Amino acid sequence: MSISNPRTHHSELRTGILYGIGVGPGDPELLTIKAVNVLRKVGIIAIPKSGEEAGSKALSVMEKVVDLKGKEILELVLPMTKDKDVLLKARKDAVLLLAERLKNGFDVACITIGDPLFYSTFSYLIPFITDILPGIEIKIISGISSINAAAGSALIPLAEADERVAIIPAAYGERDLKKVIEGFDTVVLMKVNKVFDRIVSVLNELGLKEKAVFISKAGWPDEEVVRDMDSLKGKKFDYFSMVIVKK
Repeated sequence: MSISNPRTHHSELRTGILYGIGVGPGDPELLTIKAVNVLRKVGIIAIPKSGEEAGSKALSVMEKVVDLKGKEILELVLPMTKDKDVLLKARKDAVLLLAERLKNGFDVACITIGDPLFYSTFSYLIPFITDILPGIEIKIISGISSINAAAGSALIPLAEADERVAIIPAAYGERDLKKVIEGFDTVVLMKVNKVFDRIVSVLNELGLKEKAVFISKAGWPDEEVVRDMDSLKGKKFDYFSMVIVKK
């Protein structure tokens, strides 16, 4: 595919700019104007994928606002695994694909759901790309996180006055989970899909079950907001699910 890159028409080829762009939680209207402007200009769009996905959620959001015609879609396969060797190889392979294009003077936009520096695959790639291309220009276009979108959907102020907020993966050990919930005014539990029943048990023990709200796929058409925790026990949930506990 021929990709035009008007910014590289110089006598000396320069290294392209790598953009880390958050496309927001899922609603295309929540893309920032800055993100849209950059995505329309850049000729190469990189999309991190787990390898198991049929498509990319980030790309499905972006293509509702940005015309993909004439753009190269570069898939970066980054599996969801705890195997450090597998992760290391996948990240190095992904960065080599990016570096090849950047060295040829092309700007590349790597898109992610939410924000590129908040529980995002993109952040893991930064040290690898700066190692291969020292001095490369990396620009971050911040995106609205799922936490902000979920709080808005559930109408929950995350913090007021001197309140303290904790954001943690829900796969915390039960003992640590209790400590965090007891020690903060608002607790956002991410990735609750596999441990939801245990979370309800902890909340019940602490007498805070009525203070919790479950939000799934905030910003998507099939968004779900549920305040009755018991009604959800035993169910399977989407990866993009969280619980907000507001004391």
